[in-house]
Amino acid sequence: MERYSFSAAAGPLPASVAATVAEACRDWQGGGSILGLSFVSDRFKALQEETGNALRQLLAVPKDFHILFLSGGASAQFAALPLNLMAGKVATYIDSGHWSRRARDEAARYGPVQTLPLAALANYADPECLTRDAYWHVTSNETANGLQLRDFPALPVPLAADMTSDFLTRPIDFKRLALVYAGTQKSIGVPGLTVVIVRDELLGRAAPTTPRVLNYTTQAAAHCRVNTPPVFAIFVLHTMLDWIATRGGIAAMAAATRRRSAAVYQAVDNNLHLRATITPILRSHTNPCFSLANSDNAPHFLGAAQAAGLDDLNGHPEVGGIRVSLYNGLPEAAVTALTAFLHAYAPPDIRQ
Repeated sequence: MERYSFSAAAGPLPASVAATVAEACRDWQGGGSILGLSFVSDRFKALQEETGNALRQLLAVPKDFHILFLSGGASAQFAALPLNLMAGKVATYIDSGHWSRRARDEAARYGPVQTLPLAALANYADPECLTRDAYWHVTSNETANGLQLRDFPALPVPLAADMTSDFLTRPIDFKRLALVYAGTQKSIGVPGLTVVIVRDELLGRAAPTTPRVLNYTTQAAAHCRVNTPPVFAIFVLHTMLDWIATRGGIAAMAAATRRRSAAVYQAVDNNLHLRATITPILRSHTNPCFSLANSDNAPHFLGAAQAAGLDDLNGHPEVGGIRVSLYNGLPEAAVTALTAFLHAYAPPDIRQ
């Protein structure tokens, strides 16, 4: 039986990408294993430049933005963002779920933070923020509760977005977003690399105490080689970007993500034993979340799913329920198997 993982923590690599990476671990371009590639070598510098150019082309990143390849995961950016941008002003965080609160709580260690509800994005009316706020922050897709922001507001202050779980699954409007950061382990690679795309005008604002490895200006000037960059993860990203480009680019990834999530939600909505937990307009395309009509049946559901070869469907520990992750590398056969299971699922007879 074929087994499929729907883990929210890390997405699978497409089979062709995994094969390319495996071969490079043995030998890359006749120069030995990619695992031993020196970050100061000309070969790595060329790889890094090609990766940045490919990402800029796929996302249509404007020329007045820097693309940084950094270590530490997206969680490191929870600290880097206020250290680089706060500059004694207030940082406003939109509360959309678990990860937005994690980002907010870390930022509060470095200066004043204001928390606003999700509705504030649609009902923005605060002219004083222009002089008071350093930046606003949103989490574009919450993996814990399955909530995704479809659009971003036009603000008079910089808007930063944690896009870790839906990066390269949708276009990005850089007219509205001044900074985007994303870990690569979900839809575009392996753990260890974080991509930061930052508007040039935001550089040069870091607090004097900002560690050099977290300082956007310092890293930009050093071509992201202040410390040893995650060479292997950059290579995997390069391979994934090529895979995405050959399959139609971001538009194709977005269409596939919408189609696959629609199939999952349709199966959930048509099964009386399952309940979607997020209003349709905010339902995540990459991390559909739902629950059992009778929550006591969750262990039975997960056991039946595993018996069918469908793994890692348990919800976030703080939320519970069921969670499906539809990252770019997930094969179509996995979605087909899952939706068939969801349509057919029935709990045990509770009268027995």
